[in-house]
Amino acid sequence: MRRGLIIILLILLFCLSWVYSLNVVVSPTRFEIENTTHYQGKITVGNFGNETIDVEVDKKRIIKDKVHLLLVDGGATNWIKIKESKFTLKPGERKEVHFEVTVPSNYNYRDAVGALVVRATPRATPTGAGGTQVFLKQGAEIIVPVVVGLPGSIQESLKLESFKVPPLIISPLSGEFEYTLHNIGNCYQNFTGTITLKGWFATAKVNSTGGVYPGDKYTDVITWKPGPLDMGVYTADANIEYGRYNPQNPIKATGQVIVVPGWLLILIILLVIARLLKGKKVPIKIKIERE
Repeated sequence: MRRGLIIILLILLFCLSWVYSLNVVVSPTRFEIENTTHYQGKITVGNFGNETIDVEVDKKRIIKDKVHLLLVDGGATNWIKIKESKFTLKPGERKEVHFEVTVPSNYNYRDAVGALVVRATPRATPTGAGGTQVFLKQGAEIIVPVVVGLPGSIQESLKLESFKVPPLIISPLSGEFEYTLHNIGNCYQNFTGTITLKGWFATAKVNSTGGVYPGDKYTDVITWKPGPLDMGVYTADANIEYGRYNPQNPIKATGQVIVVPGWLLILIILLVIARLLKGKKVPIKIKIERE
């Protein structure tokens, strides 16, 4: 058994000795396209490592919030055309990748975001016997946002999809308050969310900020940690302010959460145990010896 474990450890050490980190550089790392429906650009991909790599440049749409980070198809992805998406780079070699963005005439959003996703992986090393020698090697993925800002009318509108409040918080543990916003307008929106917690003896406020593109949903998570004296039923009032160009009416929502201090639970448990022990009758045995 012990000998088997030693062999497994040696195999793992051998595999780890063949782990490589790729040194891939992409420039520029972001594109801001404004007031045009047609754009031609390029990125430069450089291999500064010591081995040959295979590179693939893909196009995706970014959906990012406090909970998710997704690369999906559709939307601005359909506007991007990459001239040469697959190629090989030798050590020290660079290559320019040209792309084109064409926004359809029926697009009614003012802001949108896509991305160029550059994936690089080391090439497999062929053996003399004609097979392939496989090593455990680390690939690289670099995301280059392509942000499009178009001329046109401005429509600012966020909709609250959900507001979730934890039913119970036992301190010193924290509670998470989660709400999801849907941008039903036509331009990017920054927002500030504030949760005000009003209890029997105290009031607390916690803030968070974020941003959401037209048509996307943003899930925000705000964490609150009660103090040692916080207890009872708290009202959680959410107030979300937004308006990139003009202040809009804040979005409001309300919920309730019960806060119980951990020390109070321990005290109650100890009192119950003490009462049970006090009420328990212990029989007394008297032994009489006769001569």
